[in-house]
Amino acid sequence: MKTKFLSLVIIITFFYQVKAQTPVKLSTDQFRFIEGPAWDGSEFIYFSDIPDKKIYKYSVTNNTFSLAFDNNADGCNGLMFDNDSNLIVCGFRAGNIARRKIDGTLIETLHSEYNGKRFDNPNDICIDKKGGIYFTDPTRRNPPFQSVRSVYYITPAGKLTVATESGFTFPNGVLISIDGKHLFVNDSDTHDIYKFDINQKDGTISNKTVFATITNANDGEVKSQADGMALDTEGNLYVASKLTIQIFNKNGTKTGAILFPEQTTNCTFGKSDKKTLFVTATKNLYSVDLIKRGFQHPFDLPE
Repeated sequence: MKTKFLSLVIIITFFYQVKAQTPVKLSTDQFRFIEGPAWDGSEFIYFSDIPDKKIYKYSVTNNTFSLAFDNNADGCNGLMFDNDSNLIVCGFRAGNIARRKIDGTLIETLHSEYNGKRFDNPNDICIDKKGGIYFTDPTRRNPPFQSVRSVYYITPAGKLTVATESGFTFPNGVLISIDGKHLFVNDSDTHDIYKFDINQKDGTISNKTVFATITNANDGEVKSQADGMALDTEGNLYVASKLTIQIFNKNGTKTGAILFPEQTTNCTFGKSDKKTLFVTATKNLYSVDLIKRGFQHPFDLPE
Protein backbone atom coordinates (compact mmCIF):
# COMPACT_ATOMS: atom_id res chain seq x y z
CA MET A 1 0.00 0.00 0.00
CA LYS A 2 1.28 3.43 -0.87
CA THR A 3 2.43 5.50 2.08
CA LYS A 4 3.17 9.20 1.80
CA PHE A 5 5.89 10.53 4.05
CA LEU A 6 4.40 13.91 4.88
CA SER A 7 7.44 14.76 6.96
CA LEU A 8 9.66 14.63 3.86
CA VAL A 9 10.00 17.65 1.65
CA ILE A 10 11.34 18.34 -1.78
CA ILE A 11 13.88 21.13 -1.58
CA ILE A 12 13.32 23.26 -4.63
CA THR A 13 15.00 26.36 -5.94
CA PHE A 14 12.82 28.95 -7.68
CA PHE A 15 14.46 28.23 -11.02
CA TYR A 16 13.67 24.51 -11.06
CA GLN A 17 10.01 23.68 -11.46
CA VAL A 18 8.80 20.39 -9.98
CA LYS A 19 5.56 19.42 -8.35
CA ALA A 20 5.71 20.06 -4.61
CA GLN A 21 5.10 16.46 -3.65
CA THR A 22 6.84 14.16 -1.24
CA PRO A 23 8.21 10.76 -2.28
CA VAL A 24 5.63 7.99 -2.16
CA LYS A 25 6.77 4.74 -0.60
CA LEU A 26 5.48 1.94 -2.83
CA SER A 27 6.79 -1.12 -0.98
CA THR A 28 6.71 -2.34 2.61
CA ASP A 29 10.36 -2.99 3.55
CA GLN A 30 10.21 -6.44 1.94
CA PHE A 31 13.47 -6.05 0.02
CA ARG A 32 17.06 -6.22 1.25
CA PHE A 33 19.07 -3.86 -0.99
CA ILE A 34 17.52 -2.87 -4.30
CA GLU A 35 19.13 -1.27 -7.35
CA GLY A 36 18.99 -0.88 -11.11
CA PRO A 37 15.42 0.31 -11.85
CA ALA A 38 14.47 0.00 -15.53
CA TRP A 39 11.18 1.00 -17.19
CA ASP A 40 9.89 -1.47 -19.80
CA GLY A 41 8.01 1.26 -21.67
CA SER A 42 4.52 0.01 -20.93
CA GLU A 43 3.71 -1.41 -17.49
CA PHE A 44 6.60 -2.48 -15.27
CA ILE A 45 9.58 -1.10 -13.42
CA TYR A 46 12.16 -3.89 -13.17
CA PHE A 47 14.79 -3.77 -10.42
CA SER A 48 17.42 -5.93 -8.72
CA ASP A 49 17.59 -7.08 -5.12
CA ILE A 50 21.34 -7.58 -4.87
CA PRO A 51 21.66 -9.79 -1.75
CA ASP A 52 18.78 -12.04 -2.86
CA LYS A 53 20.09 -12.20 -6.45
CA LYS A 54 16.55 -11.73 -7.77
CA ILE A 55 14.95 -9.34 -10.22
CA TYR A 56 11.49 -8.04 -9.39
CA LYS A 57 8.96 -5.96 -11.27
CA TYR A 58 6.48 -3.35 -10.11
CA SER A 59 3.20 -2.79 -11.96
CA VAL A 60 2.51 0.94 -12.28
CA THR A 61 -1.16 0.20 -13.03
CA ASN A 62 -1.92 -2.26 -10.26
CA ASN A 63 0.64 -1.04 -7.71
CA THR A 64 1.81 -4.60 -7.13
CA PHE A 65 5.16 -6.36 -6.94
CA SER A 66 6.05 -9.75 -8.38
CA LEU A 67 9.17 -11.80 -9.05
CA ALA A 68 10.41 -11.42 -12.62
CA PHE A 69 13.11 -14.08 -12.28
CA ASP A 70 15.78 -15.52 -10.01
CA ASN A 71 19.32 -14.71 -11.14
CA ASN A 72 21.05 -16.72 -8.44
CA ALA A 73 23.92 -18.02 -10.58
CA ASP A 74 25.11 -14.60 -11.78
CA GLY A 75 23.68 -12.15 -9.28
CA CYS A 76 22.34 -8.79 -10.41
CA ASN A 77 22.73 -5.05 -10.10
CA GLY A 78 22.33 -2.54 -12.95
CA LEU A 79 19.66 -3.22 -15.58
CA MET A 80 18.65 -1.61 -18.87
CA PHE A 81 16.40 -2.63 -21.74
CA ASP A 82 18.07 -2.88 -25.15
CA ASN A 83 16.57 -1.91 -28.51
CA ASP A 84 14.82 -5.30 -28.70
CA SER A 85 13.31 -4.95 -25.20
CA ASN A 86 15.57 -7.60 -23.72
CA LEU A 87 17.23 -6.91 -20.38
CA ILE A 88 20.96 -6.29 -20.19
CA VAL A 89 21.95 -7.41 -16.70
CA CYS A 90 25.07 -6.64 -14.69
CA GLY A 91 26.03 -9.99 -13.16
CA PHE A 92 27.25 -8.55 -9.88
CA ARG A 93 28.13 -11.90 -8.33
CA ALA A 94 29.61 -13.79 -11.29
CA GLY A 95 31.26 -10.76 -12.86
CA ASN A 96 29.58 -10.68 -16.25
CA ILE A 97 27.28 -8.77 -18.58
CA ALA A 98 24.40 -10.83 -19.98
CA ARG A 99 21.42 -10.37 -22.26
CA ARG A 100 18.22 -12.00 -20.99
CA LYS A 101 14.57 -12.22 -21.89
CA ILE A 102 12.21 -10.63 -19.40
CA ASP A 103 11.47 -14.05 -17.89
CA GLY A 104 15.19 -14.51 -17.18
CA THR A 105 15.99 -16.86 -20.06
CA LEU A 106 19.63 -16.37 -20.99
CA ILE A 107 20.10 -15.17 -24.57
CA GLU A 108 23.84 -14.69 -24.31
CA THR A 109 26.61 -13.83 -21.90
CA LEU A 110 28.25 -10.89 -23.61
CA HIS A 111 31.48 -10.71 -21.62
CA SER A 112 32.82 -11.99 -18.32
CA GLU A 113 36.53 -11.09 -18.29
CA TYR A 114 39.21 -8.70 -19.44
CA ASN A 115 42.83 -9.68 -20.10
CA GLY A 116 42.12 -13.21 -18.96
CA LYS A 117 40.72 -12.19 -15.57
CA ARG A 118 37.06 -12.01 -14.57
CA PHE A 119 35.35 -8.72 -13.92
CA ASP A 120 34.96 -7.81 -10.27
CA ASN A 121 31.42 -6.52 -9.67
CA PRO A 122 29.73 -5.01 -12.76
CA ASN A 123 27.61 -2.29 -11.27
CA ASP A 124 25.79 0.09 -13.60
CA ILE A 125 25.08 0.17 -17.30
CA CYS A 126 23.96 2.38 -20.19
CA ILE A 127 23.16 1.47 -23.80
CA ASP A 128 23.73 3.74 -26.79
CA LYS A 129 21.51 4.06 -29.87
CA LYS A 130 23.59 1.57 -31.88
CA GLY A 131 23.37 -1.06 -29.15
CA GLY A 132 26.80 -0.48 -27.63
CA ILE A 133 26.98 -0.94 -23.86
CA TYR A 134 28.91 1.07 -21.26
CA PHE A 135 29.34 -0.44 -17.81
CA THR A 136 31.28 0.26 -14.63
CA ASP A 137 33.21 -2.37 -12.69
CA PRO A 138 34.05 -1.20 -9.16
CA THR A 139 34.78 -3.43 -6.19
CA ARG A 140 35.66 -3.57 -2.51
CA ARG A 141 37.45 -6.89 -3.02
CA ASN A 142 40.93 -7.18 -1.56
CA PRO A 143 42.67 -8.17 -3.71
CA PRO A 144 40.53 -7.35 -6.75
CA PHE A 145 40.45 -9.44 -9.90
CA GLN A 146 41.09 -6.41 -12.11
CA SER A 147 44.02 -4.18 -11.21
CA VAL A 148 42.32 -0.97 -12.39
CA ARG A 149 38.81 0.34 -11.77
CA SER A 150 37.56 0.94 -15.30
CA VAL A 151 34.62 1.91 -17.45
CA TYR A 152 34.19 -0.64 -20.26
CA TYR A 153 32.42 -0.51 -23.61
CA ILE A 154 30.95 -3.42 -25.54
CA THR A 155 30.62 -2.43 -29.19
CA PRO A 156 27.43 -3.19 -31.16
CA ALA A 157 29.43 -6.03 -32.77
CA GLY A 158 30.18 -7.46 -29.33
CA LYS A 159 33.84 -6.48 -28.96
CA LEU A 160 34.99 -5.49 -25.47
CA THR A 161 37.12 -2.38 -25.07
CA VAL A 162 38.21 -0.24 -22.14
CA ALA A 163 36.39 3.05 -22.54
CA THR A 164 38.65 4.66 -19.94
CA GLU A 165 40.90 3.88 -16.99
CA SER A 166 40.81 7.50 -15.92
CA GLY A 167 41.68 7.54 -12.24
CA PHE A 168 38.55 6.11 -10.63
CA THR A 169 38.52 4.42 -7.25
CA PHE A 170 34.85 3.36 -7.34
CA PRO A 171 33.19 4.17 -10.69
CA ASN A 172 29.47 3.72 -10.26
CA GLY A 173 26.67 5.51 -12.12
CA VAL A 174 27.08 5.80 -15.89
CA LEU A 175 24.78 7.58 -18.35
CA ILE A 176 24.88 8.94 -21.91
CA SER A 177 23.84 12.57 -22.45
CA ILE A 178 20.59 13.24 -24.31
CA ASP A 179 22.46 14.26 -27.48
CA GLY A 180 24.51 11.05 -27.38
CA LYS A 181 27.81 12.96 -27.42
CA HIS A 182 28.91 12.72 -23.80
CA LEU A 183 29.13 10.18 -21.00
CA PHE A 184 28.51 10.98 -17.35
CA VAL A 185 30.31 8.83 -14.78
CA ASN A 186 30.35 9.35 -11.04
CA ASP A 187 32.75 7.99 -8.43
CA SER A 188 31.20 6.91 -5.12
CA ASP A 189 34.47 7.66 -3.34
CA THR A 190 34.57 11.32 -4.39
CA HIS A 191 32.04 14.14 -4.75
CA ASP A 192 32.57 14.76 -8.45
CA ILE A 193 30.44 13.77 -11.42
CA TYR A 194 32.62 13.51 -14.51
CA LYS A 195 31.77 14.24 -18.13
CA PHE A 196 33.58 12.69 -21.09
CA ASP A 197 33.37 13.17 -24.85
CA ILE A 198 32.26 10.03 -26.70
CA ASN A 199 34.12 8.99 -29.84
CA GLN A 200 31.21 8.27 -32.17
CA LYS A 201 33.26 5.78 -34.20
CA ASP A 202 34.53 3.40 -31.52
CA GLY A 203 32.74 4.39 -28.29
CA THR A 204 35.89 5.31 -26.38
CA ILE A 205 35.70 8.34 -24.13
CA SER A 206 38.14 11.21 -23.55
CA ASN A 207 38.48 14.79 -22.28
CA LYS A 208 37.50 14.11 -18.68
CA THR A 209 36.08 17.18 -16.94
CA VAL A 210 34.20 17.74 -13.70
CA PHE A 211 30.57 18.31 -14.68
CA ALA A 212 29.11 18.80 -11.20
CA THR A 213 29.84 18.26 -7.53
CA ILE A 214 27.68 16.43 -5.01
CA THR A 215 27.01 18.77 -2.09
CA ASN A 216 26.58 16.47 0.90
CA ALA A 217 30.23 16.84 1.91
CA ASN A 218 29.20 18.69 5.07
CA ASP A 219 28.30 15.39 6.72
CA GLY A 220 31.99 14.91 7.45
CA GLU A 221 32.50 12.01 5.06
CA VAL A 222 34.92 11.99 2.15
CA LYS A 223 32.77 9.58 0.14
CA SER A 224 29.62 10.90 -1.54
CA GLN A 225 28.26 7.40 -2.23
CA ALA A 226 27.09 8.78 -5.58
CA ASP A 227 25.18 6.06 -7.39
CA GLY A 228 22.74 5.63 -10.28
CA MET A 229 21.54 8.50 -12.45
CA ALA A 230 18.70 9.54 -14.77
CA LEU A 231 18.09 12.39 -17.23
CA ASP A 232 15.01 14.31 -18.30
CA THR A 233 14.39 15.57 -21.83
CA GLU A 234 15.85 19.00 -20.99
CA GLY A 235 19.17 17.48 -19.95
CA ASN A 236 18.73 17.83 -16.19
CA LEU A 237 20.68 15.11 -14.36
CA TYR A 238 19.24 13.26 -11.34
CA VAL A 239 21.85 11.61 -9.11
CA ALA A 240 21.29 9.19 -6.22
CA SER A 241 23.55 10.06 -3.29
CA LYS A 242 23.01 9.05 0.34
CA LEU A 243 19.55 10.25 1.46
CA THR A 244 18.89 12.34 -1.65
CA ILE A 245 18.31 12.56 -5.34
CA GLN A 246 20.32 15.62 -6.33
CA ILE A 247 19.34 17.52 -9.47
CA PHE A 248 21.75 19.38 -11.76
CA ASN A 249 20.92 21.37 -14.88
CA LYS A 250 22.69 20.86 -18.21
CA ASN A 251 25.42 23.26 -17.11
CA GLY A 252 26.18 21.29 -13.95
CA THR A 253 24.54 23.73 -11.54
CA LYS A 254 22.63 22.15 -8.69
CA THR A 255 18.96 23.15 -8.90
CA GLY A 256 17.27 20.96 -6.32
CA ALA A 257 17.29 17.89 -4.12
CA ILE A 258 14.67 15.34 -3.13
CA LEU A 259 15.01 13.93 0.38
CA PHE A 260 14.40 10.30 1.38
CA PRO A 261 14.35 8.43 4.71
CA GLU A 262 16.85 5.81 3.52
CA GLN A 263 19.87 5.66 1.25
CA THR A 264 19.03 6.04 -2.42
CA THR A 265 20.76 3.79 -4.94
CA ASN A 266 19.37 4.59 -8.40
CA CYS A 267 16.48 6.15 -10.32
CA THR A 268 14.61 6.04 -13.61
CA PHE A 269 11.59 7.70 -15.17
CA GLY A 270 8.48 5.67 -15.91
CA LYS A 271 4.72 5.58 -16.60
CA SER A 272 3.19 6.51 -19.95
CA ASP A 273 4.11 10.19 -19.77
CA LYS A 274 7.51 9.48 -18.17
CA LYS A 275 6.92 12.21 -15.60
CA THR A 276 7.27 9.95 -12.57
CA LEU A 277 10.72 9.31 -11.13
CA PHE A 278 11.07 5.85 -9.59
CA VAL A 279 13.79 5.58 -6.97
CA THR A 280 15.37 2.48 -5.45
CA ALA A 281 16.40 3.19 -1.87
CA THR A 282 17.86 0.26 0.08
CA LYS A 283 14.75 -1.69 1.14
CA ASN A 284 12.06 0.15 -0.78
CA LEU A 285 10.91 1.52 -4.12
CA TYR A 286 9.62 5.11 -4.17
CA SER A 287 7.97 7.34 -6.75
CA VAL A 288 8.02 11.12 -7.14
CA ASP A 289 5.79 12.98 -9.61
CA LEU A 290 7.62 15.68 -11.56
CA ILE A 291 6.75 18.25 -14.19
CA LYS A 292 9.75 17.35 -16.32
CA ARG A 293 9.50 14.46 -18.78
CA GLY A 294 12.03 11.67 -18.43
CA PHE A 295 14.53 10.55 -21.06
CA GLN A 296 14.74 6.81 -21.68
CA HIS A 297 17.92 5.16 -22.93
CA PRO A 298 18.52 3.94 -25.59
CA PHE A 299 15.14 4.63 -27.19
CA ASP A 300 15.15 8.44 -26.92
CA LEU A 301 18.72 8.90 -28.13
CA PRO A 302 19.16 10.58 -31.54
CA GLU A 303 20.09 8.48 -34.55
